Amino acid sequence: MQIDFDLLHSKLEDLRKKYEHLHYLDSDPICFPKRYKDPLDIEVVSLISCLYAYGNVRSIQGFLKPVFLDLGPSPYQTLQKADNTFSTFLKNLKVYRFQTKTDNQIFFQTFARVLQGLAAKSPLFESKLANGQGEFVGESSISLFQSFWEEELKITLGKRKLSYGLQFLIGKPEAKSPKKRLSLFLRWMVRNSYPDFGLYQNIQPNQIPFPLDVHIQKLIQILGITDRKSFGAKEAYLIKEFFKKINPADPLLYDFYLTRVGIIEKCTAKYQKDVCEACYLKEVCLVFGSATGN
Repeated sequence: MQIDFDLLHSKLEDLRKKYEHLHYLDSDPICFPKRYKDPLDIEVVSLISCLYAYGNVRSIQGFLKPVFLDLGPSPYQTLQKADNTFSTFLKNLKVYRFQTKTDNQIFFQTFARVLQGLAAKSPLFESKLANGQGEFVGESSISLFQSFWEEELKITLGKRKLSYGLQFLIGKPEAKSPKKRLSLFLRWMVRNSYPDFGLYQNIQPNQIPFPLDVHIQKLIQILGITDRKSFGAKEAYLIKEFFKKINPADPLLYDFYLTRVGIIEKCTAKYQKDVCEACYLKEVCLVFGSATGN
């Protein structure tokens, strides 16, 4: 399929204008860090939210809402101090999908210890994403960040082995997966326009991989952007490069808006008359075109 970039750009802009409103943030894990003003709280809450951002929105929010409620008005301070109330917080943690209660306790114990070893200034973790020359180098920098957390978890665990749940939470540094959740975290930290925070100044939006969640994977296929059936780190960068043709400086601009098509509009990448007829992307959608002969 020959993509009409001007038409696609126009439809994406229509989608952006539709969803560029605060009340749509409740459909996304970014709603949690949006509740805070202190950059330290925003960064801490963002990382936690992104690491647990797998599964459906209801499950993610069902787990995270009580977590942040228990962490109080400043999650950064609660974790950094880890006083007597912290033990109550740990006891209240629940199971979340692949993470057992013990996994979650170990993770937050580790998070608290890491924060206690860092200077209390924003940004907290940007330097952990830099190589030996102080540069962000894409996939390898994300792997460095995963290795950092892996080693910190091992310190907490002592002689105990890293569980499947904890390894899944931070991801395997050597894996060639799209590293979607940390790519999402980077989008929030790096981009300085809606809905993101722009806390990191040494990484540019056109350097980070596209967060390839299940909604994006479906949409880039039905929009004719790719015909690939599997998605790894290579594809995350290929999709980023595609969107650079539309916006060279900010190729992740449309990530939030595209995911609303899956989350809010319930796009399944199959023709559903009520869904498809109302979709802003129907003029550039292969599924709609095939079903209607357009």
